[in-house]
Amino acid sequence: MSGYNLQVFDGKSDFSIWQQKMKGILIQQKVFKAISGKYPDNASEEKIVEDDGIAYSSIILNLSDTVIRKVGTQNSARELWEKLEELYTETSLPTKLFLLEYFFKYKLDLSKNIDDNIDEFTKLIQDIKLTSDKSIDEYSPIVLLNAIPDTYGDVKSAIKYGRDSVNLEIVINGLKSKEIDLKTNKSSQSNNEVNMVRGRTKNRNSDYKFRRHSKVEVEVGEEVVQA
Repeated sequence: MSGYNLQVFDGKSDFSIWQQKMKGILIQQKVFKAISGKYPDNASEEKIVEDDGIAYSSIILNLSDTVIRKVGTQNSARELWEKLEELYTETSLPTKLFLLEYFFKYKLDLSKNIDDNIDEFTKLIQDIKLTSDKSIDEYSPIVLLNAIPDTYGDVKSAIKYGRDSVNLEIVINGLKSKEIDLKTNKSSQSNNEVNMVRGRTKNRNSDYKFRRHSKVEVEVGEEVVQA
């Protein structure tokens, strides 16, 4: 497995992310057919067996000892893959309902940056897809649009009323642009406040010097009169 940097799956980390990365490795190794079973009719038995061995070893070497004890009795790469999905993919009805409820009530958390919010939202979509609900992409742009708080209200209005159609990328780009604008305005405001403070300090110093200079002149004048 040299050349690939994949964290060992220990049963506690995000299985869906690990599975996608492992799929990418198997595709690069040209052995994902051992999982999908989509071989051409003229594929030799030797080729099929060889691919299965490579795929099986690639998967098993990226599992922790604890996980291997649960799946190590599987005899082929495809059986191993399906057993992992069975153990670590939540497909029960209560889980699906919980995820869908959270999805449709999702709100952006402005204590985090937009990228972190989008990462959380995307993971939620992936988790729902793992419950076999593939139609969730159809609702994702609208749900994210409704998750926008009042601070980003102009983004919501521009997208809702300025387009005939909307997709997830449009909403995400709008949010990121607004985040940049807010940061820029905040930075400009801070600079203006600093300049105002500096201006007041300079004026106070000038006024102090003027009054001090005037006082000295008066004192000198008085001394001349007295003399």
